[in-house]
Amino acid sequence: MLSVEDLGPEESLASRMVASVGGSGGIDGLFGELNALQVEALVFDLDFWARRQQIPPESLWEVCLMLAGRGFGKTYAGARWANKKAAEGKTIGALVGPTAADVRDTMIRGSSGILALAPPWFMPVYEPSKRRVTWPNGIYALCYSADKPDRLRGPNTGWVWGDEPASWKQEMAALDQIPLFNRIGSKARPPQTLLTGTPRPLKKLEALIKKSSTVLVTGSSLANAANLAPTTVANMRNLAGTRWGRQEVLGQLLMDVPGAIFGSAKWGRVDADPIMYAKTLDLVVVAVDPAPTSEVGSDEWGIIVEGVKNSALIGPDGMPLKRVSVLGDRSIHGSPRVGAARAIEAYVEFGAQTLVCEVNSGGEMVETIIQTVAAEMGVIVNVKTVRAREQKSKLAEPVSALAETGRIEFIGPTSDDNEGGITPKRVTFPKLERQLEKFTGINGRRDDRADAFTWGVHELVFQEHFFAL
Repeated sequence: MLSVEDLGPEESLASRMVASVGGSGGIDGLFGELNALQVEALVFDLDFWARRQQIPPESLWEVCLMLAGRGFGKTYAGARWANKKAAEGKTIGALVGPTAADVRDTMIRGSSGILALAPPWFMPVYEPSKRRVTWPNGIYALCYSADKPDRLRGPNTGWVWGDEPASWKQEMAALDQIPLFNRIGSKARPPQTLLTGTPRPLKKLEALIKKSSTVLVTGSSLANAANLAPTTVANMRNLAGTRWGRQEVLGQLLMDVPGAIFGSAKWGRVDADPIMYAKTLDLVVVAVDPAPTSEVGSDEWGIIVEGVKNSALIGPDGMPLKRVSVLGDRSIHGSPRVGAARAIEAYVEFGAQTLVCEVNSGGEMVETIIQTVAAEMGVIVNVKTVRAREQKSKLAEPVSALAETGRIEFIGPTSDDNEGGITPKRVTFPKLERQLEKFTGINGRRDDRADAFTWGVHELVFQEHFFAL
């Protein structure tokens, strides 16, 4: 007996059966003997028509996150599941959409919504005034708008279908409310939440995916090509290779930032002791991007230790090619004295020759604080102040070009970084590398580490050629 588990991701029971017999004669043999009632039952058998990707797994998940391209059939999948949960007759449920209009026009009344998919003998009644959909067996689902998350405090349900969660306002605040009211169930039958939508690079989606209780289902718009207009499919195929198309058509969660300056960087990695490695370099600097304030939520003092070693190769400008080594990230949140002390400690620990400090925010005061703290610590520090005279993106572009050629390396042991996306990445300096991954060079962004990193590379490689201080 063929079951859903025997299907490929883009197959349905219907498509597999039709493919197995081939031709109209075979189809007549399969369905020709059915009477009118049997045909009607088959037409409304949602398990028969749904592709495997549209059917949440049978496991005891708490959240099933179905992220797929537009036109995949996510609404169909959600409406199918809601009708089946109602048919089980166990508990009441809830429907949550971006707005009240989305719940009404897409999830309930839409062409692939609950009313369209429900069979005539189990047709629910939608009562807008009560914000409720009620099935013939008495099971009902309450309707909620995600743009009013505080309204989700009252119900007590056993299942929830939430549509397009990435479009929910107030930073998806409604998502935090769902586990608090969707609580009817047991260990054998936990309360379940099905979320269907197109992905967007949001931290809450990332965090949800990483939970052990979440099941992730992904799919492409093209999997539903048979039910889409040929011109639409052609346009989707043309767009699939673009970043926008990877998200909107292929359904991929892209956590990289469009316009990220270091998006094409080829970072080198050396698993070595950074302090010992520093002794092999020709020049070591500590680059500092001071924080203007130490208030809660403010930037940290970006403190990055970097060094350079001249190559035997000569570049087009007649100068030795240089390779930058990032040796440490000593960034810290604190007062000017705390930040200055941390930078000086790194200066001594790595045997640096220069402490490069950006002074756009604090001016001469920053250098004064560093020299004062250094004197108290009994250390002589060679401080070089630098000032940005143009956008950060201009300063970062030559650094990015150096990174694209593989001439910037991170020194030290690597570890898995689970914050940057669905699949962990090997990183050496997690917080610095996350900032570089999303660095667009827009002034005003919190790029403390990335800014310090950029200043350090300029001091080591470009300061003679690219700008005067």
